[in-house]
Amino acid sequence: MAGTVIFPTSKVASESTRSQSARPTAWAWLLLPGSVFLTVLFIVPLGGLLLLSLGVPDWTLANFVRIGDNPAYLAVLRTTLEISLSVTALAFVLSYPIAYALTTGGRMMRAFLLTAVVLPYFTSVLARTFAWTILLGRGGVVNDILLRFGLISQPVSLLYNRFGVIIGMTHIIMPLMILPMYTVMSSIDQKLLRAARANGASPLVAFLTIFLPLSLPGVIAGVLLAFIYCLGSYITPALLGGVSDLTITMEISSQVVEQLNWNFAAALSIVLLAAVLVILWVGSRFFPIEQLLGVSDGKAGSETAARHQIGTQWLMRVGSAANALDRWLPSLGGRGVPILASSLAVLLLLPVVIVAYLSFSASSYFVFPAPGYSLHNYQAYFGDALWVRATFASIRVALMAAAMATVLGGMLAFGLSRGRIRGRGAMIALVLSPIILPTVVVAVATYFVLARVGLQGTEFGLALGHTVHAIPFVVVIVIANLRDLNPTYERAARSLGAGPLATFRTIIAPLVMPSLIVAAFFAFLTSFDDVVYVLFLGIGKLTTLPMRMWEGIKQDISPTISAVATLQMMFAAIVIVLSVLLGRRKTT
Repeated sequence: MAGTVIFPTSKVASESTRSQSARPTAWAWLLLPGSVFLTVLFIVPLGGLLLLSLGVPDWTLANFVRIGDNPAYLAVLRTTLEISLSVTALAFVLSYPIAYALTTGGRMMRAFLLTAVVLPYFTSVLARTFAWTILLGRGGVVNDILLRFGLISQPVSLLYNRFGVIIGMTHIIMPLMILPMYTVMSSIDQKLLRAARANGASPLVAFLTIFLPLSLPGVIAGVLLAFIYCLGSYITPALLGGVSDLTITMEISSQVVEQLNWNFAAALSIVLLAAVLVILWVGSRFFPIEQLLGVSDGKAGSETAARHQIGTQWLMRVGSAANALDRWLPSLGGRGVPILASSLAVLLLLPVVIVAYLSFSASSYFVFPAPGYSLHNYQAYFGDALWVRATFASIRVALMAAAMATVLGGMLAFGLSRGRIRGRGAMIALVLSPIILPTVVVAVATYFVLARVGLQGTEFGLALGHTVHAIPFVVVIVIANLRDLNPTYERAARSLGAGPLATFRTIIAPLVMPSLIVAAFFAFLTSFDDVVYVLFLGIGKLTTLPMRMWEGIKQDISPTISAVATLQMMFAAIVIVLSVLLGRRKTT
């Protein structure tokens, strides 16, 4: 009898607790402005893109049938898939040692590796791709070195083919793959490895049976993001690839820019979007999207562990085989992995360093090594009205985008961090989607919304598109800061009689301000370096600095571009240094 009374009472109490926790809090209202903004300029455009691909108001599948019936378009899809798989596999092989060394290396090693990863990551994709046009050209640095050492008798074709695309894209996505792996690896308790070693396991056995299985969530996240990025990559294949390496993003651009066939371009975009969504859905079974923001709960983490537990069991059975293998592997006195990781990190930095070096060359064309040193490339940039006008256009657009993204992204970060709402996972997916989905698809979709209100080809319209893309970066940076705030400060203020508004103004705002400034810097950088949105939203009326570089690389590779690329890299470096200094100020 007593049991029948106690059971329903506890059940009702638990249901009441759940209903209260699901009730939105005051912080949740901060999600509203950003949600409306992303809905209008992200969700609605994608819905419009789908309708356009279906030929509304005629409602036809002719565009999709054309894709399936034409061998040329199937070849484009196959090429895109082959390049994406090749690049992702190569990037994983090269990235894992760096991520591992970042986790296990000393302080100086970590500082060097982080610099080698973060600096290229925040350097313009266009600038890094331009670096490979200098390195891989017939008269480029690589051919020059091979000729000097007598390894070849004449220059070999390394550019405008599949090889150049794979090399360039691998360099582009390696930081994108390293960072998620490093995030997961850094949370692995090193005591587990020491315990395995204490029980007689060799370093290789401890790695294969302990570290590798625990690092798999980061591997899955890195591979997932890298593969999706490759599917939607446009700049690098367009500049480094040949005629036979046409990818789906290049075909979409061709249909829009050259043939003005928006309906068929929309159908191709929907095919690419559907492929990405399927990959995301499959990947989310192993790595919840919430973990990318660091706001997932314990339940999501346990479900993820259960999902990949079966897939990692085979790794736990290789200990005996690894013992036999371990004696044949050179250890270099335990320095094998750090040496390998350092070498790969140098290769990550090498392209941007060589571009910076050649920007000071006295030659009027690219030659390595430089015959002398001069500032004439920088003088040509600052003395050219077209370059200066394009630079100021980029600054104006970036300032508008950074301001909107910082305000909306900051509010979203507070709402996600402190607000209790239903459908939190869907909200996080909405926030992260603009940087996960292919930029070409989002840009094409955004064009039609802006065209309806007459904002296509305007700086403000371009800034709106950039804001959509920059908001996720702001949210990630600010929410990480909010997660690390010490709650005792707020409790102390409240205990002394401060109200919620006074507590926010005197305690929370000053503590969060450094992260907001850093987020604004990165939002500015994201907008300042963009090319894809300008191609589709500018529709030939806007010429920003990256657009000017794009046209210069496509038409005639001038040494002046090396000076512009170097200035962009210097700006990225300054942003990184300022973020580090502000981070130190926050912790002191």
